[in-house]
Formats: sequence, structure tokens, C-alpha cells
Amino acid sequence: MGPERDLELSFLARPVQEDTAYLLRCAWEEVKPGFDVPVLQMVDVPAGGGWNGEVHVAYDSPQSDSRVVFAIVRFFGDRAFLTLVDGTKAGFVRRMAQFSELHNAWKPAGLKEPSLLGSTPKLFGNEERDAMSHFVSESMRQVGVPGLAVAVVQNGQTVYAEGFGVCRLGGEKHVTPETRFMIGSSTKPLTTAMMARLVDLGYFTWSTPVTEVLPGFSLADEEVTRRLEMRHTVSASTGMPRRDLDLVFRFRGVRPEDRIAGMQQMSPTTGFGETFQYSNSLVSAGGYAAAHSYAPDVGLQDAYDRAMRELLFEPLKMSHTSILCIDSPLDATPHSRDVNGTAVPIDPALEQFATPVAPAGSAWSNVLDLAEYLKCEMRDGLNERDEQVISAENLLARRVPAIRIDGKTSYGLGWFLKDWQGLAEVGHGGNTRGFTADMFFLPEHRLGMVILTNLQLANQFLGSMEQKLIELLFGAERKAEGMVTAEKNAREETAEVMRKRIREDAESTAWIAEYIGHYTSEELGAACISRVAGGFEIELEAGSSKLAVEKSGPDRYIVLTTPPWTTKLQPTDNPRVLLVDGGQTTYRFTRIGEESC
Repeated sequence: MGPERDLELSFLARPVQEDTAYLLRCAWEEVKPGFDVPVLQMVDVPAGGGWNGEVHVAYDSPQSDSRVVFAIVRFFGDRAFLTLVDGTKAGFVRRMAQFSELHNAWKPAGLKEPSLLGSTPKLFGNEERDAMSHFVSESMRQVGVPGLAVAVVQNGQTVYAEGFGVCRLGGEKHVTPETRFMIGSSTKPLTTAMMARLVDLGYFTWSTPVTEVLPGFSLADEEVTRRLEMRHTVSASTGMPRRDLDLVFRFRGVRPEDRIAGMQQMSPTTGFGETFQYSNSLVSAGGYAAAHSYAPDVGLQDAYDRAMRELLFEPLKMSHTSILCIDSPLDATPHSRDVNGTAVPIDPALEQFATPVAPAGSAWSNVLDLAEYLKCEMRDGLNERDEQVISAENLLARRVPAIRIDGKTSYGLGWFLKDWQGLAEVGHGGNTRGFTADMFFLPEHRLGMVILTNLQLANQFLGSMEQKLIELLFGAERKAEGMVTAEKNAREETAEVMRKRIREDAESTAWIAEYIGHYTSEELGAACISRVAGGFEIELEAGSSKLAVEKSGPDRYIVLTTPPWTTKLQPTDNPRVLLVDGGQTTYRFTRIGEESC
């Protein structure tokens, strides 16, 4: 039971049965007599860590309860090991890392995890090049990825750099290694590298209070504000929650100074150093504070741009990397999936949501530039001219675990630190409205990889590419193709579920007319629901979306369906109020006018 008593985890071991659904029904009845939440989706996933098989089950709990119900079943020999989760969405989001630690530690006696500890990788040669290119091309076709670029770095050299697919679906421009993508949260290690350089130069130390570096900064909690040091802003260890809806709904005309000021209303939801919680807002505060110390005579955005360019990009000759989109002809177009699971282009302007929190995720780059950055990391701060851009001491300080995530994963200062099949890995992925990125390296083996794609939430596919690299060079167990097949099947099943739940026809959506009018939300800004040809639409400060409806048990929802929007508006007993469930934060849209937009 979570300390707030709003999240319950149950662990059971039972004999394997042919009918896994029946096995689960019996298990739920045992731990929660009378449990009657129907199954929404049951998906087979590739088993890892020595398990023989794994099934993930999502349950169709009433969304108005903001409840999370799911199960994971793993098989070993003739036994099934079940993890059952039931609680509030806020409780699960708050304690996700601790759930992960418990779940991953739940193992049978005799389970032997495969390990590559002590292995030496092969050199990436022509055979590996051909195998990787074939895998990427075939897998992209299976899962519907528009475009992708990848680079592999080994022993200080870029040994593989290729582009696949197109910059925009329906277009003729092909992706090349020079193509620029938005890299989202893969910006974070770049930000902390810039911070490390400023520590070298004496502008501040990792333990300097943030308020000394950025005067006027504060959170709602005075004690946390007082304790907050520069390193804490980028360590995901302070208990500050993730509030990304604030960022994607309202960003036009918003300055970094406005985002920093808005943090005066934010408080941690777990104790300082208690558990991993990921906060883009706090990372941006740390990056802006560092940049302000370097360029105090300009605004925060210009200061950050200058600091990154002069302290990192120019010394590493990352000439195609920028903090903001510069409308380069090399840029790929962002894509998201529609309700049918099909990738479609989206408005690039939606990516500007990251601009006011640039240190957390606004950089644009290509695989060649990021390969140069990984070389610097693997050479302990040296660039290609053997100049010490960042001291080894402060570069490596970012790779010291700051908060535990689970038994094999921690977070440092802008880096995820993993034990991956016995290999020590340093990496960070990134997601935006229409891009997915990942980069990682194995310091002991001087091997790294960068993958950039113009499709939202393609993390599992990028993970299969990382797995393929380890298979090719270390002889790891072959699982990459199975990961791709599982992703394809899961996507198709999810699309089928969505088609059954969401209705766009005139009869089903007629009741949206009751909610026509202008709305306002303190955190998410203005909105307006109106009738348009063919149905209804909502206009937000960040863009617009067509509207559909979804029925979930006794509840009904207004659903935004234009990619990349997937938000649900929940009617309340007050016909003038619509709610948005943001996990640990519930947002209110209040109607202030009845007229159409």
C-alpha cells in the first residue's frame, strides 16, 4: 500500500493455466472480493530478464474515478507471477518509480537473467551495417514510422550514419544523416553539460542554492525553495510533479520568465529525495538559472541560447544544432497517430510548446552533431581537437546516481543510468508532440547510438533498434524482431479498442451542443467549443481539434481527436465546468460565455 493509501499493489504466484484471463479473475477475487472491472486490453509482450513470457492487461475502470487498474503476468517454468495494481491515477504517477522497483524485484527462485557482463563488442563493420539497415527498413514499414536517422559511434569514430524514410509523409524529401529533428528531453544532458562547463568556470557550484543564481526564484513550498541547489533542479529527486499539460495547452506568447513565475504556485507531492519524479519545469529553471549567471544582461531565452551555443555547440562543432527551430530546409516534419493508429503530419507550430522551457526539451539537431556530442562524453570532456571542453570531474559528476528508480536504474543529473543486461548504460530519450529521440552510450566500451524520428511516442521502436545493436555487437539473445512485432500488434489492438469506444457520428455527438461556448482555465488558458460543418470543434490557445465522444461505463466524455491531441474533457454536475485529468493535477475549464467562437 502506498503511504498515501491510494495505491495498492498485490503480488501472487500461481500455477500456470491455459486461460490467463481466468487465472487473473481468480487472483483479483482473492485480493479484492467482488472485483468487477472489465478487461479493456490484453497484450502479449516480449519477455526479458530470463522470463518465459509476459502479458500486460489493462482494465476499463470508470475514468471519472481517475483510477488506474492493470495487471502484469510473467511466466517461469510452470508458475505464473502476477502483479496487480489498483489505485488512483495520482497515486500511481506519484509512486511509479517505487512500483517499478517492487515489480522488478518480484522474481522466482532459480530465475537467471542473461548477462553480457565481461563481454567485448565486435567492431561495427559491413555485415553489421547491412543487418542494421535491413532491420530498420523492414521494421519502419511494419510499425508505420515516416522517417528516421541513426548514428553509431565506436572507439571515437562515427562508424554508421544513415537516414531512412521521408521528412514528411506524402513528400519526396528523404531523411539523411543531415536531417534535423527536434530531440525533446534528449536536450537535458546537453543542458547539464552546459551547466558543468559553468561550474568549471566558477559561475556557481553544483551545490549553490538556486536562489543565489536566479534571484526571485521560488516554489510554493518555502522549505523546498530554501533547500534547492543547482544539482537538484536536474536530478528528478525533489518530489516536484510532472505537469506537462500546462506546457502543451498554453505557450503562445509565454516567456521563460512567465514559466518561472508560475512555479511559485507549484509544490512537491513527495518528500525531498524520497522517490523519482520527473519535472520539466524544474529542469528548465535550473538551465535558465545557469544561463542567467553567464549572460545576466539579456532575457532568459537569449541567455540560454547564448550559453548553449558558446559553451557547448561551438566547441564541439555542432553546427546544425540550435535551441529553437530556425526553419532550416533540413528540418523534418513532426507526425502523430490518429485514432486509427495511422501516422499523419501535424502543425510544426505545436512544437513551440517547448520554447518557454527550452532547457528541458527544445533543441533541434541531427545524428551527426549528436554523435560528436557522444564522442565528447566518451572522451571525458575532450573534443575532436583534444581540447578539454568540460572537465572530467564535472562531466562525470552528472553520471553519479542522484535518485533511485528501480534496482537497475537511477537518474543522475540529466542522465538515466542503467544496468542493461550487465552493461553500464548512460542515456536519455526525448518526446515532443511529433518527434521521438534517444541517445545512449556504454562508457566502458566506448560505444554509443543516436536515433531520431519524426513520429510521436515511437519509444518502443527505438528500443528495438538499441536491442538490435546489442545483438549485433555483443551476441545478445535475439529479441529485436519480436519487439517490433509486439509493438505492431499492440498498436493495432489499441486502434481497434479506440474505434469501438469513440464515436464521431452526428447522433452520438449531439449532446456536445450543451457545452458550446467560451471557457477559461487558470493553468490551461482559454478554450471555445463550437459547432462546425460535420460536427464540433474546440479552439485552444495552442491550436484546435475536432471533437468526438466516448462512453465509459456510466460516464461520457468529450474527446479531442485531431492529432496530436488526445485529451478528454469530463462533464461534471455543474454544466458550466469541464474537467481535465492530469494525473496529480485536475484542471478546470469554466464556461464564461454561451456564444460560439
